[in-house]
Amino acid sequence: MIPINPKSGIPLWEQIRDGLKNQIMLGVWSPGEQLPSVRSLATDLGINPNTIARAFSELEREGLCYSVAGRGCFVEDNLEVIKMKRKNEALERLDEILKELKNADVPKETVISKIEELYKEGEN
Repeated sequence: MIPINPKSGIPLWEQIRDGLKNQIMLGVWSPGEQLPSVRSLATDLGINPNTIARAFSELEREGLCYSVAGRGCFVEDNLEVIKMKRKNEALERLDEILKELKNADVPKETVISKIEELYKEGEN
């Protein structure tokens, strides 16, 4: 289920898009797998089908899924495209965090040390 919060101030279509995007990037939906239909997802979430259609349209525009007329929306077939998008989004978030750390006067050496610790943990 896609978590949505009507009181968050974030448009519902964005919440749905982001929820599906996260599921795709985490592998909940496999490459080539059919996503739920607009109608079924609208019913499950209690949301207008046009809102769901907009979320799907945005996912398609971002290259994470594609539509087949009369059949529905499917996750991008190429796993490498999905992996690349996941890496790019992670790097964008990292840029934001690094800027925040710099603005908070965290020394570069501290940031580098944290990165080295994290990568060292992954080697064990």
